Amino acid sequence: MTKRIKSVIPIYLMATAFALYCLLLPMHRITDLVIALAVAILIYRLAGLIFRGKIVELPREITFEKSGNDAADAMIAQGREYIRRLEELGKTIADPKIVGQIAHLQQISIQIFEFIQKNPGHVRKINTFMDYYYPTAIKLLDSYARFDTKSVRGENISEAMAKISDSLSKVEEAFAHQLDNLYSDKALDITTDIAVLENIMKSEGVK
Repeated sequence: MTKRIKSVIPIYLMATAFALYCLLLPMHRITDLVIALAVAILIYRLAGLIFRGKIVELPREITFEKSGNDAADAMIAQGREYIRRLEELGKTIADPKIVGQIAHLQQISIQIFEFIQKNPGHVRKINTFMDYYYPTAIKLLDSYARFDTKSVRGENISEAMAKISDSLSKVEEAFAHQLDNLYSDKALDITTDIAVLENIMKSEGVK
């Protein structure tokens, strides 16, 4: 399932057009204000046709089942709450890039918890992920969402939002690394199987 995230550029262009109109042209009558608003709205609509936003892939519905391992099931239940929180934050943030990154984090998360559901013996491998990476990601995004609601942003807020935006790429890398690490044993098994197969074929004279 996909979702179109509206671009914020039309809003900025509308506000800029309104401000320039008020600065450059006389605003002595109510009709002047009405005209300024009409021009700003027209620019917003035209810009909306050009800057249509971004289509992001939404994570599929979470359908985790119990694994039969108490520790794994507790971890999966916590993971479900983390994913739900990411979904809530994604609805409050306007930046299409960050919304897309949030959706990506959700997708990776679902794959991680599906793996743990099927392989509960590996639950300890995600301890650091659950205790540090995930809470930190949510804390950063929660701060960004709160800053994003401010209509007036000073230097400190703008700088903090930029730093959070830059750090999200690292968060994505950490999530992806965790998923890859879970499959390290399986990848090793596959490599071993291929090596054995090649050796048997070689001994049989198969090229």
